[in-house]
Amino acid sequence: MELIKVVNFNFEYALAKKRSLININLAINSGDFITIAGDSGSGKTTLLRQFKPELWPVGKREGQILFEGQSISELAKRQSAQSIGMVFQNPDDQLVMDNVIQELAFSLENIDVPADVIQQRIAELVSFLGLQEILYEDVHNLSGGQKQMVNLAAVLILRPKLLILDEPTAQLDPIATKEFISLLNRVHDELGIAIVMSEHILDDVLPLSNKLWILKQGELMADGPTTAVLKQLWTEPHLRNFIPDVPFLFLNQQIAAQLPVSDLPLTVLTGRELMQRGHVEVQAEAKSRISHDENGVVAKLSHLSFEYDKNGHYILDDLNLSVHQKDWLAIIGKNGTGKTTLLKAIMGFITLRRGSVKLLDKKLATWTKKTDQFYREVSYLSQTPSDYFSYDTVQEEYEERAKQLNMATPVEAAQNMMRDMTIDQIANRNPHDASGGEQQLIALGLLLMSNPKLLLLDEPTKGLDPIRRQKLGDILQKRQTEQNLTIIMVSHDMNFSAQFANRCALLFDGKLVAQAEPHQFFADNFFYTTTVNRLLRYQLPNVIERGEVIP
Repeated sequence: MELIKVVNFNFEYALAKKRSLININLAINSGDFITIAGDSGSGKTTLLRQFKPELWPVGKREGQILFEGQSISELAKRQSAQSIGMVFQNPDDQLVMDNVIQELAFSLENIDVPADVIQQRIAELVSFLGLQEILYEDVHNLSGGQKQMVNLAAVLILRPKLLILDEPTAQLDPIATKEFISLLNRVHDELGIAIVMSEHILDDVLPLSNKLWILKQGELMADGPTTAVLKQLWTEPHLRNFIPDVPFLFLNQQIAAQLPVSDLPLTVLTGRELMQRGHVEVQAEAKSRISHDENGVVAKLSHLSFEYDKNGHYILDDLNLSVHQKDWLAIIGKNGTGKTTLLKAIMGFITLRRGSVKLLDKKLATWTKKTDQFYREVSYLSQTPSDYFSYDTVQEEYEERAKQLNMATPVEAAQNMMRDMTIDQIANRNPHDASGGEQQLIALGLLLMSNPKLLLLDEPTKGLDPIRRQKLGDILQKRQTEQNLTIIMVSHDMNFSAQFANRCALLFDGKLVAQAEPHQFFADNFFYTTTVNRLLRYQLPNVIERGEVIP
């Protein structure tokens, strides 16, 4: 059955100079599991919000959107709330109540469901999703993966026909991501709910998708069966980076031309089976990494211990770390293990129970007396890039930052940095109106203008499409080489870490364990590793990213 039909639809934001969606024609059927991909700012979120009238952005609409044959604008609010559910990128954006059971009841209370029916629905859903252990937990004490599961549950309890998800795994670690995607598979297959989901990292979701849509600058440039669209993307050099690692490697080996479209492997399992049948022989060469300066210790952390509650569990427990000049250290770990807390400790934003921090040969206590100089030489990108914005346009942000740094030509400096960060096309836009990925780049560019010696990054690839992730890595790697930039990054992005970091470490139980060069680090891991390593580890155990595979 056709749930959604979009006919010649156009959308333009208020005060915008061009359309954000251009002549969109598509359909969503009741059995679909559809993935949407495209550049940051290509219109994915804008398109998804058109399917939920309560979330319509302000702007001009042309064309038709029908839900079960009825204009979506004419849906009663109750029908829209029950039939069309949406889960957002940031798990905290959707939580409104204090604990989990209240969160589940809240959705039903809003549509006047009787108390006995609420209790029955909660009992049934909690059993289906396995939420018994956290049912009375304070939502603020949950991990990112648990919060997103609660958000999903609060939507599912209304029994929707269509579930819309806007990059729901962007802030989840790899294991939590796989658990969440697996749950979506159950929701689709066992409950028969249609799913439309936007994502940048497609490795886990594409094997479940029967259709793939690609948006480019507001236009639907490709839509159809998943493997057919992947083959189409291969013919577009600009968009090849959107192809996940397993199908990318087989397309790169040029064997896909001899395979039926449906046989293009999408998972590690199907990829290995194809290789075992002798269809492809793989060669690879591990790439060398930028070596650091053994003598130049940029950050030294000694016996760091921290707990949020007195006599509580130590988030950091006697943690020690030395980071050398030109290091790019990637810190990996599960949601809630204390990665962000560690960065805040390095910056002096929290008071340690024990331990000391030394940055650029100065104790942190000494640095904080010289605030301006400290923040020029040591920069920190948090998970909330909008905290860095103060002006009405991106152009103003950069020009004012250049003036603060006493640059001779602020306008020219602003334009150069915006061009380097690939955001010059949104120079006149309010930074708060930019997409999540664009906001990341805006904030990072503001920090880089001071040419810091030490850069701390908290999930820098969150919300970035594959093309901009590559560009970001290239920008930082160039500064690492030419300006001796040292980077400490916490990330859930295994592929990005494998490609650009020269040191990796796993944060577990308050300590950094398994510190090693990336090839050794990922080859020794079984779960926290890359798709390429999973695919090739029995033939080529030290290969960790697709750029190392020789066609």
